[in-house]
Amino acid sequence: MNETARRYAEACFGLPVNPGRFSDTARFILDRAPLWKALQDPSVDWREKERVLDRLPFFDGAPQLLNFYKLLARKGRMELLPKIADAFRGLDLEARNTAVCEMRCVHVPDQARQEKLKEILCRLHHRDAVRLNFIIDPDLLGGFILKIDGVTYDRSVRGRLRGMARQLQERRMI
Repeated sequence: MNETARRYAEACFGLPVNPGRFSDTARFILDRAPLWKALQDPSVDWREKERVLDRLPFFDGAPQLLNFYKLLARKGRMELLPKIADAFRGLDLEARNTAVCEMRCVHVPDQARQEKLKEILCRLHHRDAVRLNFIIDPDLLGGFILKIDGVTYDRSVRGRLRGMARQLQERRMI
């Protein structure tokens, strides 16, 4: 991650602003291609960008947030907004002691299994909560692969077959 984007995210996170509101405003700007293009265009004067930001509806009652976006425009750093938003999300999750877990599986497990898995992962990783992101991967044949806090748990059929093949190779060498 870009160090500059991380520093901006930390500065924004320190503002007295609801984290959801920052995420909503960033998503609003990024999802509107003409607005996003104009705000990051270096040929558009920063004062014009500030006037555009002043006209956006969601800054009412959040002058610190508006000033943050104006600072990005003034410094020519608006193109960092996607990375800032990612870093901000990470800071918010860390503050709430929540981990994001990527689960690669053939089928999404039912709600009861998801809750049990979250409970186990919270205990193993000393977290208050875990957010599961599912990726459907039929090549696993069955089971799942979890990635959380830099740790990978491979409980897939494909992974187990690879492990068995590796063990057979090792035994042949003995």
